Amino acid sequence: MSAPFKENSPLYIELFDNLEESIYQLAALDKEDVNLAWSNLKESSYFGPNILKGAIHKLFSQVFAYQSTFLKEKEDSQEFYKSSYNKLINSYAKGLGIRAKDALYLSFMHEYLNNPSAIFEGIKDHHLESNSPIELINTPIQETFNDKLRFVHFKSPENLEAIVIQNLMSPFATYGGVNESGLSVQLVQRDALKINYHGMSASFLALVILLGFNDIVEIEKFLKGQQLVFHWEFHVKDSLGNYKIIAIDGQEVEIRDGQSRDTKEAFKYHLEIYKKKHWPTTVSALTIGSNDIFLSLIDSKNFEIKQIHYSDLFQSRPSVTKKTPRLSKSIKEIFTIKNYLNHAQVAFNSNNSEDCYHQIQLAIVFAKKMAGNQKPLIAKLELVFMACQYIFESHRETQQYIHQNLIKLYPGLGPYHKDLALILMQRLQILMNEEINLLEGPKELKRVVFTESKLGKLAHQALKKTTLLRPNHLDFCPTSGL
Repeated sequence: MSAPFKENSPLYIELFDNLEESIYQLAALDKEDVNLAWSNLKESSYFGPNILKGAIHKLFSQVFAYQSTFLKEKEDSQEFYKSSYNKLINSYAKGLGIRAKDALYLSFMHEYLNNPSAIFEGIKDHHLESNSPIELINTPIQETFNDKLRFVHFKSPENLEAIVIQNLMSPFATYGGVNESGLSVQLVQRDALKINYHGMSASFLALVILLGFNDIVEIEKFLKGQQLVFHWEFHVKDSLGNYKIIAIDGQEVEIRDGQSRDTKEAFKYHLEIYKKKHWPTTVSALTIGSNDIFLSLIDSKNFEIKQIHYSDLFQSRPSVTKKTPRLSKSIKEIFTIKNYLNHAQVAFNSNNSEDCYHQIQLAIVFAKKMAGNQKPLIAKLELVFMACQYIFESHRETQQYIHQNLIKLYPGLGPYHKDLALILMQRLQILMNEEINLLEGPKELKRVVFTESKLGKLAHQALKKTTLLRPNHLDFCPTSGL
């Protein structure tokens, strides 16, 4: 069923049966890895602080159980994609040996984990902002299971041949792909402010497009009638150079022209945007053309970047070239900071305050030695350190010390991080039984600041324990926005 494109490249899997059987085979192949991944993810901080995890999982289980009923009603639909969605989820469930509603829950996890602001007001998903590069893949699932990125080649005689790019937790086209007609889809997640539970999976619709469409105009018509659970852009290109971006935010659809970039410079551009706009969760960069895939695997743990170019994808012998470029000093510095922050995140998840402090302090010390203007980075790191102190320390003298340091730090922060600092200041003032006196009004998190100002000391003691520190995002989440 499978063979590698090339040694040390992501796995390449060929599936020849009908779609339902193919999804079943894929799930059966993944069964052990998915169970391990799921047990690890349930314990991670991406589901919030330990005290809230049970409630959040229960909420999602109920929500996706409802969606299972909603999808079952589409089984008799005359439109193939609607009737097949529920059937494919059932095939996925059988292959994994779990309930259908749990399989549905799993199939959406990469979408939710990459966009927690849809649930937690107060989290800003910087990597999903409209001006962030479409090439950078940011996902906590891939960060944990980087070696599970793979190519799946669907060769069913019922559909167009298509090669899709997946991660471990989705049986569909997680990041997009290309089909034999030269049509490609690249999926880019954007920031959703709320969840639309009547929507469908973006990765499923991308798979439907790749298996059944060869014309951009028809794809536009198809996607105009769709709803998504989250907010995604479908970057669709064909072999003639046409390029459309179809953005679906819940129930709202927007279509605009895209601007193509010379794919010959894809790898160079991957490195440039990583240096300029890297985010702590960035682990890959991807460019999909009409018959080419350019993939940069960014491995900060081992200080390595692998660049792999796939071409002639639907020939009998696809071409694969790979190189490992020398890392510049600036990228090595980014990797070092990123590793400290990842260790700090692991320590926070394990409730290990001392190691969390230590890893953030190491990141601050290292950032101060870096060339260039690192003041914005250092300010964010120091804010994260103070948030860590706020969470773990309860002595009034320590709280006063944190509050004084926040006042000194405040002018050097950007607008969003200033609001986070104001939240911490207000919380500390309430915990110390002091009058609320903020330096200025919040700009982006007004509702959170106002809501918390009405809560007493007892409620704020609980808020301390439910605050989600995110060192590897350079922020924290005030979960009062739940």
